[in-house]
Amino acid sequence: MSEERVLILETWRDIERCDGDADSLLAVEKKMPRRLKKRRMIVGDDGEELGWEEYYDYKFPDDQQTLANLKILEMAQKWKMGNANIEGK
Repeated sequence: MSEERVLILETWRDIERCDGDADSLLAVEKKMPRRLKKRRMIVGDDGEELGWEEYYDYKFPDDQQTLANLKILEMAQKWKMGNANIEGK
């Protein structure tokens, strides 16, 4: 899914370069992800380690903000459960 998202953003950026203004181009470029090179172990069907595989992953600025919001919601839920336990006693 990340690859499709990158393709959409790249196409949008190309359109803004041709027909858009500087502000709209800047807005699209702020949404562009960082490309990260990662490695993972390849395991065969029999469970034997076959070696390492390098792949590219993308880190989107919007995803980082979403993770922070989810952490806040998780903390609020824990607080609510703690208060419910106190009131139940």
